Amino acid sequence: MVAPQIAVVFRAFQRIAAATDLLRPQTFFRTLARVDELADRTRELRTQMAVLERRTAQLLAIEHLDGSADLEQLSALDPERIKNHIRCAVASSVLEHDPFPYTIVQDWLPPDVYQLVLRGIPPAVFFTSDDGAREQLAVPLGFGPRPCLLIWRYVTEQIVAGALHSALSEKFRDVISEYVGRFCPTADVSGLTLHASNGRLMLRRPGYVITPHRDPKWGFLTGLAYLARPGDDDTHGTQLYRVRDDEEAPSDKPYYVEPGRCELVRRVPFAPNTLLVFLNSAGAHGASIPADAQPPTLERYAYQFRLGPSNEAIAALLAGMAPAVRASWKGAKSSRATGPPMA
Repeated sequence: MVAPQIAVVFRAFQRIAAATDLLRPQTFFRTLARVDELADRTRELRTQMAVLERRTAQLLAIEHLDGSADLEQLSALDPERIKNHIRCAVASSVLEHDPFPYTIVQDWLPPDVYQLVLRGIPPAVFFTSDDGAREQLAVPLGFGPRPCLLIWRYVTEQIVAGALHSALSEKFRDVISEYVGRFCPTADVSGLTLHASNGRLMLRRPGYVITPHRDPKWGFLTGLAYLARPGDDDTHGTQLYRVRDDEEAPSDKPYYVEPGRCELVRRVPFAPNTLLVFLNSAGAHGASIPADAQPPTLERYAYQFRLGPSNEAIAALLAGMAPAVRASWKGAKSSRATGPPMA
């Protein structure tokens, strides 16, 4: 009887010793480090699984959409008809001046072209980023279903860089001339040509907020095309603000303004086939979708582009600015245009 009792006592002693050893600082922190390492590996595995699931969904979407008939409709488009429609739509729009020069172009695309553009929006899975950044895609698209790639290449190269660029340059010619004269009085703007750049498709969901701001300076004009689909209402468009004690943006980067200085002037509705274009000269604009917006699956798609001077024109404008003024226009874009930083 003694031997079994001794064995029980011995096993109990071992458990107590093990527990006591676990409470020693060195053992405790070694165990804690192993737990942390396991937790890190688990998070990493979950992240990799999420990426794999997203890539799989993207490939399935590509396989499904690559056989669509959109390409036949794209090849049948009449560029001259589109050009004439855009020129008339922009020419008939009203150029407003408060809080800054802007215009809202209704039905800026022919209806059939607008419907084709909507079908060219990639599925939402393509907008999700691995790092949790804002959901947006540079255009022309580099990856996605073939119809989406070709439709957005057509939009950027044939429509925006062609007919729309020309119509907007004419529409804003006088206000751009006046604007450039403010910071570069000696500039000859008679031959100033704007070029399209920085196009991107944007997906916004409930909880999205971008506070009042101005876009980068060298993008003189910002274009924002609302891609409202059937069933979308016109809420959650863009807010235009007048800014108290307004001032020049201190750099060529986006300039965020304290909300307390902003007075709402207009809400631009998220209306189908509508294009908002404005001069990045004063005031501010912003957008938001409440976190409790309904339905929870709400999505808002928009296409943004900018029109700005060429590198050669940027270099000429910088050379004509006073040194104190030039400082607020220098940055990455001007460095690419001029080479080494200017004194």
